[in-house]
Amino acid sequence: MIDYRLGYLLAFIFGSALGSFLNVVIYRVPLGKSIVLPASHCPNCGRAIKPYENIPILSYLFLRCKCAGCGAVISPIYPAVEAGMGLLTVLLLAYFGWSRELLLYGSMTATLLALSVIDIRTFRLPNKIVLTGALIAVVLTLVFFRDRVLSMALGGLTGLALLGLMGLIGRLLFRKDTLGMGDVKLAGMMGLYLGPAHTAYMFVLGIFTGAVVGVAMIAVGGKKWGQRIPFGPYLALGAIISLLWGDSLWQWYWSLVVR
Repeated sequence: MIDYRLGYLLAFIFGSALGSFLNVVIYRVPLGKSIVLPASHCPNCGRAIKPYENIPILSYLFLRCKCAGCGAVISPIYPAVEAGMGLLTVLLLAYFGWSRELLLYGSMTATLLALSVIDIRTFRLPNKIVLTGALIAVVLTLVFFRDRVLSMALGGLTGLALLGLMGLIGRLLFRKDTLGMGDVKLAGMMGLYLGPAHTAYMFVLGIFTGAVVGVAMIAVGGKKWGQRIPFGPYLALGAIISLLWGDSLWQWYWSLVVR
């Protein structure tokens, strides 16, 4: 057995390395570029990044946040994604252990992290990533969780139905599109991983966190009422909370309502 502290360290290292790959996806996919070629390079001067300059988190600190070639400032998004994926991997390991669930939900989490950052930066949820995430969910379920195939299908339909209905209601109330189709497809993709019950939890939690953050940003002057905000990150956060604590939160809620 791997000592749990060593296991967490290995999980963080692997997760941060995966985060380094996600940075490539986040930067290149919205631009329509290949994620394979060319090799990693500075987007400012085009200089190829050497292997020792591509160590997750550490290279950013070693280079003092600047390109070794042209001195251009490296966005803090890069180490943030690497550290974030590392921490999320540790969290999933603590919850699921070294299991098939770790592979399944680690794939979901990586996909959601990449999509969330892209949505924040561009207000887009690229079909390539959403469909890839959906394909991974289907393949892993068919290989490792054949008893969950029906739950997977119902979860996907639940996600599509809930977000589709939300978009329709928003359209009828405000006479304009209040939700993009990317969000609908994202919810469908997440439903394939979560199943119908946790997809419903995700939907409620996504709306709740989005409303709380939106009102807070309006209160501090960061946003104006009616201004567009990316909804994908809140759905992603709702999915993670639902996955890990959805059942507990639901039971706690009903314990308050039913007395």
